[in-house]
Amino acid sequence: MQFCPRCGGVLVPTKKDGKEILKCNKCGYEKELNEKAKKEYSVKEKADKSNKVLTTSLVSDKGERRLEEEQLEQEREEYYKEIGLELLREEFEESDESEEE
Repeated sequence: MQFCPRCGGVLVPTKKDGKEILKCNKCGYEKELNEKAKKEYSVKEKADKSNKVLTTSLVSDKGERRLEEEQLEQEREEYYKEIGLELLREEFEESDESEEE
């Protein structure tokens, strides 16, 4: 692995205008890819596509959204219960007042 002389970022092999180059992932510095570097960056093993798995960030995002929705639903239910209890209390107090008269 080679590092950028400008910023210290990693030089990643890419293709530009049909040529292979090394490009910094931070500042965009470019350098020609020589034979020595090609050997460093050669592909050792290709991964089988059937072995691919969702990343944890995608799974956790979906899980977090589900948790947020469940939490909102619970808060909504609690809110409606409180309002219902207040209405019943007011109605009960009004009926007590009317009975006293």
